[in-house]
Amino acid sequence: MRNSGPLLLLGLLLALAALAVFALSRGSDFDRSPLGNKGLETWLQAKGIPVVRSDPHVARARSEISLRIIPLSIRQAEVVAPQANEEADNAGPESPIRESNRYALPTLIILPKWRGSVSTDGIASTSGLIDLADIGGELDKLGYSDFGFARSSTDFEEAQPQLKPGQPINIALYQAQTFERSSLPSGWEELAGTPSGALLLRGEDDPNVYLLSDPDLLNNHGLALADNASFAVSLVTLLRGAGEKRPVYLDTAGLPLDSKKPADEGRTYERSASDFKRFFAYPLSVIWGVLFVVAAICFWRGAYRFGPALPEASANTEMSKTAAIEATARLLRLSGNDGRMTGQFVLHLLADKAQLVFGPGAGNEVGIERLFQRLARRDQAAAKALHSSAQALIDRGHRMTRADLHRNLEIFRKSLEQDDFRPGRPKI
Repeated sequence: MRNSGPLLLLGLLLALAALAVFALSRGSDFDRSPLGNKGLETWLQAKGIPVVRSDPHVARARSEISLRIIPLSIRQAEVVAPQANEEADNAGPESPIRESNRYALPTLIILPKWRGSVSTDGIASTSGLIDLADIGGELDKLGYSDFGFARSSTDFEEAQPQLKPGQPINIALYQAQTFERSSLPSGWEELAGTPSGALLLRGEDDPNVYLLSDPDLLNNHGLALADNASFAVSLVTLLRGAGEKRPVYLDTAGLPLDSKKPADEGRTYERSASDFKRFFAYPLSVIWGVLFVVAAICFWRGAYRFGPALPEASANTEMSKTAAIEATARLLRLSGNDGRMTGQFVLHLLADKAQLVFGPGAGNEVGIERLFQRLARRDQAAAKALHSSAQALIDRGHRMTRADLHRNLEIFRKSLEQDDFRPGRPKI
């Protein structure tokens, strides 16, 4: 059980780190879901078409982009189009319709089709489709009205629209969502469609505005069906121009454009506490999660890997005492004082014998006295000779001549060898 505790703690920390990573990267979940547009960005870049995404902290200029793509959805329509007007010319200053006319910027508006719940369960069904009346309400907010919509009666509908003469592309759509041709307002031209209705429209009054009825032609799951991916590349190439080098602007924030790039970009907005969240957005959230796990493992190894501290003197303590004795002996030899070194050697030797007999903690003056009493009970003469030689070396060793020092040290050695200090003998 002692070893399972740290493992359980480490598992809990790993689970918390994984939960934090997924929670901090939730902002990109929709974009990477079947309804998101991350696949479109990756696919266009693979085909040599650069793509930039909207960023609330970066101002985009008309001169920097060749095509603006705006995917509408019920959850973000108020951000993209804050006012409801009947005519595009009367739209507010942030209206993408007005900006497309002002800057002569090709703008593709993708109408909504799905509810947000599909982004979590990943299952397409008719229950996830929004009402057709809601789609008309979104166009009303942009200044367009009187559009009729229809969905195919079959689960999947295939068609071969021609964006260029003689180049049909086979597409497939689940519950294909189209404009009803019979209800198209005057001044709108169909560029691509299916047998059941129109898919792509362009207005005569707003020649730079294009309406795409079904987002499944460009979203993540739709690009994997039939030749929808080829249709997406052909559509983007047609709208931006074949020789265009500027990137496509995938606008999911609906922020207004600038006529030119600001000279002080990066200082045109006020910093707030919300900017701190960018340090925990994906992929930085993964880096923070890895650092957290590494720190947890290091803490576990430092706190529990080698067990609790030993309460008593360990072998390391004895080794440090031995090293200190050796260092002192060397200093004494260098100073020429062999008598003082011999006295300390005898004292430490008796202390070690006392600990051997009586256990740890007995290596002091009291323990040495008990050692002599124990020896006296067995052999009083030997104990007296040992005590006398040891006391002489300890007290007067530094004043003895070299001959007296060697003589007393030899008496002490022989007396010590005659006595048995095995711990199994009776103790006092």
